[in-house]
Amino acid sequence: MFKLVILVAITLAGLYVFMESYGAGNPRAARQIEAEPERSAAQDAGRQVLIAPAPAPEPLPEVIQATSQTPEQVQTFPGPPLRRAPDHSGPSSAPAPAQAELPAATEDIMYVTGNRVNFRAGPSTNDRVIGALVLGDPVETLGPTDASWINIRDTGGRIGYMSAQFLSNTNPN
Repeated sequence: MFKLVILVAITLAGLYVFMESYGAGNPRAARQIEAEPERSAAQDAGRQVLIAPAPAPEPLPEVIQATSQTPEQVQTFPGPPLRRAPDHSGPSSAPAPAQAELPAATEDIMYVTGNRVNFRAGPSTNDRVIGALVLGDPVETLGPTDASWINIRDTGGRIGYMSAQFLSNTNPN
């Protein structure tokens, strides 16, 4: 360990001596002074200026407000108004669908009896899921109610199919 300290000290001392002998001053400044002889102020007064003055900056164009350039864009979405998901527990800003939206004929109204039942595009579990309905949701029947799959319309106006085992004429709530 002691040898390592001595080696580092000798290296640093050698580096210091080298920098003092060859690194003193600014070599570029020394070359400029040697190349250009000294002049008095009187000699310098008649000397031409080699550097041209900087040109005046161009004036900036007038700023145009973005509101006058870009027309307001309004997005429209086709289809029925959006509703919250049935399992959303937060406060709802949209009014909850009411049973008043359905026709008055009670024989066409059925209620969902499962906690969460898929609502499909066709009368099979292989068909695409349109959404899900929850316990007590009213639906309007659009076809015969004695089949294993019933054609229905929910309160949002979506039309599809639901298995008859999850529908009842009486409200489970």
